[in-house]
This record gives sequence, structure tokens and C-alpha cells, in this order.
Amino acid sequence: MSSSPPRAVRPRRSAHLLAALAAAGALLVSPLLAASPAVAAASGVTLASSDVAVGGTLSVAYSTDRPTATNWVAIYPESTPEPCDACGMAWAYAPGATGTVQLPTSDRTGNPLPAGNYRVEYLYNDGYSRVSEPTPFTIAGGPVVEEPGEGPEVDPTKPIDLSVVQLNVWGKTTDATMLTEIGADLIFVEEAQSATAAVARDLGFDYHSTGGSAGVISRYPIVDAGVVAVPGTQGGWTKAIVQVGDTQIAAYGGHLEYRYYATYLPRGYAGDVLAPGFPAEWRGWNKLAAPVTDVPQILAANEASGRPAAAAALTADMATERTAGRLTIMGADMNEPSVLDWTETTANLYDHNGVVAPWKTTSVLRDGGLVDAYRAVYPDPVTHPGFTWPADTPNVSVSQLAWAPEADERDRIDYIFFAPDDRLTLTGTRIVGPKGDIVRGARALPVSDEEIFTPQTLWTSDHKGLQSDFVICGEACQAAEPELGELVVGTPSITGTATVGAEVTAAPGEWTEGTTFSFQWLADGEAIEGATSATFSIPADLAGRALSVRVGGTLEGYVPAEATSAAVTVTAAEEPGSDAPAVVLGSSTVVAGGSLKISGAGFAAGAQLKLDLRSTPVALGSVTASDAGAFSTTVTIPVSVPAGAHTLVVILPDGTEVTAAVTVTAAPGAGAGADAGGDALAQTGGEILMPAVWAAVLALMFGAGLMVRRRVRRS
Repeated sequence: MSSSPPRAVRPRRSAHLLAALAAAGALLVSPLLAASPAVAAASGVTLASSDVAVGGTLSVAYSTDRPTATNWVAIYPESTPEPCDACGMAWAYAPGATGTVQLPTSDRTGNPLPAGNYRVEYLYNDGYSRVSEPTPFTIAGGPVVEEPGEGPEVDPTKPIDLSVVQLNVWGKTTDATMLTEIGADLIFVEEAQSATAAVARDLGFDYHSTGGSAGVISRYPIVDAGVVAVPGTQGGWTKAIVQVGDTQIAAYGGHLEYRYYATYLPRGYAGDVLAPGFPAEWRGWNKLAAPVTDVPQILAANEASGRPAAAAALTADMATERTAGRLTIMGADMNEPSVLDWTETTANLYDHNGVVAPWKTTSVLRDGGLVDAYRAVYPDPVTHPGFTWPADTPNVSVSQLAWAPEADERDRIDYIFFAPDDRLTLTGTRIVGPKGDIVRGARALPVSDEEIFTPQTLWTSDHKGLQSDFVICGEACQAAEPELGELVVGTPSITGTATVGAEVTAAPGEWTEGTTFSFQWLADGEAIEGATSATFSIPADLAGRALSVRVGGTLEGYVPAEATSAAVTVTAAEEPGSDAPAVVLGSSTVVAGGSLKISGAGFAAGAQLKLDLRSTPVALGSVTASDAGAFSTTVTIPVSVPAGAHTLVVILPDGTEVTAAVTVTAAPGAGAGADAGGDALAQTGGEILMPAVWAAVLALMFGAGLMVRRRVRRS
């Protein structure tokens, strides 16, 4: 966004309040001093000279039949078609019906304007409506077309790295150190005015600027320059033709209209929507009675900004440049969110209040064949929102950074776009600037872990910037690359047992001789982090998953190739000691007189095995192990075996025993004594002893009772 906040839309409002009051006084006093009232001439301005030296002063005489104390005159670059804030230069109030003012040929911070063509605008009542038509003038030297510098020495037969940075510098002229730290080659700046030239001089780079908001700075020579003049921008699209090796790039810098900021409407704030036909409440930047969620209304207010039309003009000019064989790249503060960001997935985030908005300006660029460099790398607006405004700028009060202090006003409004071309490859994109944002009038931490590079140099903009890295391979580079052959691609496979804890090996198969291999192990088709060796130790969390390996092959003179093995299912590790003989029962309980299935494995092939039931041994039979060392048999538990816990024992030829626990239950119809013993181990044999003892005890007790009864009767 980042023209200055409303409190400083033009610094002259507060800085020259006394001047305005004095001018008002002059209006009251002048009729008393005049011999007779003067009749105002037709409105207009006259310059003492239409040619002024660099750093000189312009004498401007004005007259109007619509006098106010706050009519004003200002210098604008020729490239800016309409008066606007943040694109004007020096200015002064022009009170009364007639008068003369002196304008220094400088920008708002006092830096001399470069030689070139400009105009004086005569504007009404502290606004941007014209009192009269503008008057052109020239700062000595005529339009400046810088002689291209030599730039860095490059070999056009080799790929050339190009780092592109977009940054709203917020009027600062001291960003050269920061841009050096970032590592920029091609820089698009906004709210720059004289900062473009100042920063370029400090970097030792070429530049193109009309003295307006947008500028282009380049490490590589700028061989031609111009402006795509169009409403909806703050000074038009600044266009520079940059020579990189044997390839030319048409580079466009832009700063689009900051008013009609329709992204505020769903957040419950006015966006200074000035056009007729919209609610008066939408003018200015105040809080609204309620959020506006009517998408057609929001888009209509956005359309009135002229930004979509400016995008259409840009894509048309880019198409012409591409026809001429040039690459095309754009960097801009567009003061509008992206169609790729206000989606169903973000409708209830960041105070979008359910709005899904197909923002028009980015839609026009997309439909014109351009690629959003940030979204090309990070397509998900939830995990990578890419906010660029408002930034948590250090050493600046929050009141200067927040325009909607009770809303979440974070948005991605700064962009790098490019047209796809075989000679241009995007290799990476990142946000540069402070990590934090401003949310509801307070400093806030980022909402995601997306990459944000924060320079050590103090950050001075209220925006974050964007950095995209490209590789350029022009005609000489492409011609230098030989035709590549096709590799013979083998069929990879996995050797070893795919069991948890085991190590498996990738076998690449038969490839072209001399091929160098790379490996990536996969679980269910997804890359396993860090698993890039030919061997792989299988962790426990892969049990039950499909394991495969992707083999990459490279060989000089050949096109790289990949192939993926068939998947194998990872099995769980066997329990410790699983190689020892083991016995498995068909059931953990069996009825006395019933059958019990017994299976075993891990025995010697052909071993003769005896089967017993204990505690007092009861022979159940014998069995012979198979060639694989396994057996399976069914035995009958004698009906005489008492109910209770027992042990099934398999006795090996060497006397070694393998056991398994089994519980015997009483046969149907057996006496209650069959259940005696509870959890204690029942004994086989000697079953009559305990019932006989209890019978004897009962008999003694009965006899003792009869004797007591007889004695009582006698007494």
C-alpha cells in the first residue's frame, strides 16, 4: 500500500497549516488594500521560463476565478498522466485569485530532480482536481537516457544467475547496504522518487527513473528506457531494457493506485473509494458500521481504482516485447491482493469474513500469460500467506504502520511476475524484511514458518520485499549445450528382507555404462527424509507400509533419468528367540476327554518328539517334525485329567523340553469335585484322597453331635 497514512497523505497538510491560515488571512485583507476589486482572469499558470537548470527554481504565476486558500501548484513528471499523491514533487499553496510562487525543482525530500521533462499542475482546494490544464517545462539537459554501464562480465555461453528484488522503499534513500546484503541484480523500487538515483549511485548500478514513485535499478546495463503511461498507476509503468549477456529483458516497475483499497471493505474499513455511485461512508479510511461482504460491490470499487486497466496495458506492452524476442519481468507494489490468496481456504482467515474474491488485477496478469513468482513456488496461501504489508518495521511506531487498527489487515500486495520462456528458469523465491506483521494495531509474530530473510541492516520500509532467483540461458548458452542422449534405464529392485530392523539394498538394474546413481527411499510413494543412500535400515514405524526406492541416473552428455522399484511390504520384526523351537496350541482351554490341536516350529528336521501333559505326567503321544522343522497334530486329553491349570510339554530327542500352558475344564456331568482346586494346579492321580478326608471329618462331627444330645436328655 504505502503511500503515507492519511495523517500524512501529503506532509504539507500538517507542516504548512500556518501557511494555509496566513493565506486565508491574505484573502480577507487583499480586498481592503486594492483600489477596486480585480476581476479574475481565466484560470491558468504561466512560467517565467520553460527551461530550468538542475537544482534551479521555477517561478509560477497563477490566476483563477475559483480562488481558495488551499489551491496549490505542484511539479509532476511528464510520465504521470494524472495528478496523484506520492507521484508529485515540490509543491506550494497558491491562495487567492492571482499570485506568483517559487517552486524548487526538487522532490519532496529536497533532492534535486534529474534532467528531463516535467509539468506544473494547478490543483483545487487541497485536492487533485485541476484548476487549469498543466503547463510543461524542462529541467536542463532534456530527458535523461543514461549511457549504459559495462555491467558485470558474463559468459553468454553459460547460464547466468539473476536475483530480482521488489521493494517499496518508503521514500528512503539509504537502502544500498541492505540491498547489497540481500544480493540483488535487478531491483524494482516504489515510493522512490529521487531514491532510485541515490540508491543506484551507491550500488554502482544503472537505473531508470522519471523522478516518480517507481524506478528500475540494474547491475546489468540498461540500454533503453521508457514509460507505459496509464491511469491506475502512480506515474505509469517504468520500463527499462536490460542487457544480460546476449539476452534482453524488458523490466517493468510499477506502483499502482493506493486509494480504492477495496481489500479493506470486508474488514470493516473504508478504502477511500472516491468515485460516484458508492456509499459516502467508503470515502476516507475510517471504520465502517459493518464489514462489506457483497463481492460484486467490492470488485466494482476495486475496478474504479484503474488498477485492472493498468494491468491490461502492461500485459499488452509485454506481449509486444516478447514478440521482439525479449524476456519480460515485472515488480510492483500493486495495492491489491491476489486472486490466488482470497480463496475458499482463507475465507475465514485474516478478517476476510467469508469473502472469496477473484481480485481483478492479478487475474488480468494471469490471463495475460504471466506467472506469480511467489505462488509458483508456494501455491498454498494457508501455509505460505506471503504477507508483505504492513510489516513490523523496527524503530517505527505502530500508529505509522497500521491503517486499520482494529482489523487484521495483512495482505500480499507486492509482487514479481514474469512471462514463461525457455531461456528463463525460476529457481527460488523468498520474502525479505522483518519476520513479524502488524495485526489489529499491534506487533505480531508470523502465522507460518515460511522463509523470510531478515537482513542485518536496519529495515526502514513499512513493506516487506520479495526476492526471486532466476537463471538465464540465452541463445549462445543454449547453442553451447550439446544435444543430449537418452540413458538406458534399468529396472531397480530391493535386495534383502523387508523386515523392521533389517537393512535392505537398492539394486539399480542395468543402465548405460558409467551412469552415476542417486537414491531416494519411499514409503507408500512418499520420500523418506534423509533416506538417500543405496542401503536403508528399516525403522519400526514403516511396519505394514509399502517400501520402494527411486533411482536417479546421470551421465554427462545424457538427459538425466529416474526409475522406481516395485514396492515390498515391510513386515514386523519377530520376537526375540523366535529361531528357537516353539509350540502353539489350538486353544488355551480344553475339556477333559476332548481334543487339542498342537502345532510347533523351529525343531530339527525329522526329530521324534514326545508329547506329555503335566504335573503328574500323562503321555499324549508322539509326532515327527517335518523337513522344515514343523509339526501339527491333534491329541485327546484323558477324561480322568482333573480340571485346572496344566502344562503341555514337547520333549526333544536330547531331552530338551518346550512347554505351553493349557487349562483343562471338567467334562459335562462330572461331580462338583471336578472343579475343586480353584486357581491351584490340579494333581493327576490320587483324586480320592481329599473327598475321603472330608467324609471322615463330617462323620466324626455327626457322631459328636449325637453324644451331646443324649447327655442333655439325661440331665
